Amino acid sequence: MKKLLAYLFVVLSMSEISAQQFPQWTQFTFNKNGYNPASSGNSLAAPYEIYIGARTQWIGVSNNPKSTFFSFNYNFVPQRAYSKWHNVGMYVDQDQNGNFVHNDVWLSYTFHKFISGKTVLAAGVFAGIKQYKITLNNLDRNDPAVQNSAGSVIAWPDIVPGVRVSNKRFFAGVCLQQVSIYSQKGIGGTIGTPSRVWPHYNFTAGWKQQIGYYNSLVIAGNARGSFLGLPSLELNVMDYVSKIVGFGASIRGKNFVCGVVQFRLLRQLNVGLAYDLSINKMRSASPHTGEIMLSYSPVFNGETLSKKTTRIVDECTF
Repeated sequence: MKKLLAYLFVVLSMSEISAQQFPQWTQFTFNKNGYNPASSGNSLAAPYEIYIGARTQWIGVSNNPKSTFFSFNYNFVPQRAYSKWHNVGMYVDQDQNGNFVHNDVWLSYTFHKFISGKTVLAAGVFAGIKQYKITLNNLDRNDPAVQNSAGSVIAWPDIVPGVRVSNKRFFAGVCLQQVSIYSQKGIGGTIGTPSRVWPHYNFTAGWKQQIGYYNSLVIAGNARGSFLGLPSLELNVMDYVSKIVGFGASIRGKNFVCGVVQFRLLRQLNVGLAYDLSINKMRSASPHTGEIMLSYSPVFNGETLSKKTTRIVDECTF
């Protein structure tokens, strides 16, 4: 029975890929670069940043979803007065869901410019390759769709454009995914039968409010999905205390409620931990999901830092 269910899942996935999108993270304000290339290098207090993360969903279930990522970015900032700056970097991730795996390898470029006062407009792009992989071991080798399917293909170019506007208390940005890749076809053949890969959008916005001397409240939301269907919605609320530790919670549609703890371990090493509890039908089978992120950066989520030159920079870095 389990083999039959796995087989049906794979066949349905081969015939319709419209729901496919990038990995989803509970700490999407921590991994902001992975959600939008225009977020890379938004803090001039950080000449460079390194991020890594991992997520395991429905712990204990065989072939459960797993995601990992690594990113690095570097700011090129003029030494004197400036109203614009450049950022370059790279982002690598892997998302595994059942028998399917996809890997992204991107280089990034982001341009930041002051448009009024302390408000910054940024435009960025990921450019690279996407690898699709499928494990055929537990599938019916007599099925024509399985027989004709390649085990691994590389699709290129994978272009992900994004824009973002931010200031000291607010940010909003959107990027478009899968706009240059139209199927799981490329170097190595085709995964399954020819199917359309639909473009997706990823919109994130946040607001920050100082509460007293020690606390900063950050409220952020994310909407993502295909242009053909309803979006996946998530709301996240964090309270950062003394720029050292943050506590928060989030809810993702009718699927998860989540708890988040983030803290500064060393002067520039930040840690984020999240626990997701399933509130859908998976609650009775395996309700637990875990997530961890690390960053090497002088910027702690929710913190607003300044770099003073002839022009003052004091913008939102969460």
